[in-house]
Amino acid sequence: MFSRLLLINTLSSLNFYVSIPLMPITRDNWEYFFQGAFAEYHVCSLFYFYGYEAQKISPDIGIDWMVTNVARARFNNENPLNVEVQVKSALFDQTGAFVKMHADEIDFLCEGEHRYCVFVLLSNLSGSDDPGSYERGDDPDASMAVERDIMRNWEGRASLEGRALRRKGSLSIYDFSEADVTIFWLHSSQMKRLRDNGLLEEANDGWRGLQIKAEEHRFSVAGMTLIPELYDLTYIVRPCKAGSRIRQGHMSMLDY
Repeated sequence: MFSRLLLINTLSSLNFYVSIPLMPITRDNWEYFFQGAFAEYHVCSLFYFYGYEAQKISPDIGIDWMVTNVARARFNNENPLNVEVQVKSALFDQTGAFVKMHADEIDFLCEGEHRYCVFVLLSNLSGSDDPGSYERGDDPDASMAVERDIMRNWEGRASLEGRALRRKGSLSIYDFSEADVTIFWLHSSQMKRLRDNGLLEEANDGWRGLQIKAEEHRFSVAGMTLIPELYDLTYIVRPCKAGSRIRQGHMSMLDY
């Protein structure tokens, strides 16, 4: 892993430097690379579903997608829009999730009026059974019962302690075929609040971590239960009644 200095040209024409850690794909991180790519393109597809364009930013300057509304402005008489979106993914189990980011990246995500971090959580991993449609025998279903029991056992363990098993190299998300996907987003002002209030946990070598927990049917970030608006990606690109509060850094009913 190494870093290089990149010049960032923001939409506000403000130029500054940020050190972006570059991580070449290896045997140890290839699964995380593909998981991240899934999360990025899943978010991208949702913006297209809403009628917005999403352009991939290359090289990596700390932003995954530039979201625009060129078609909507042309055909729906909307004001031009440019939104910067970074996507982070994590496996979520009963112990929660932990998203690591480099300090330089966090600083970058804390700036910009139209900059957002979108979090994609994968939970309840489940596997499919080979139906053996052309198998023959007195009871072909019984012959596959052991395989089904093994998969159900792994589903349960993944739900309980998938993160720890994955760190040990005992579990891969690619041993499964489906997962529940939960998405929430944070505006730059909310990221700044988390940083400035010391709510990002120290990891190592300049990295910080964001602790995510389940709170009944909601998620909490650094101990603050998120308001419902933050689960809806449309509010990144469309007006929101709570928008002015969100852009002040408010994110929980504790801010009421």
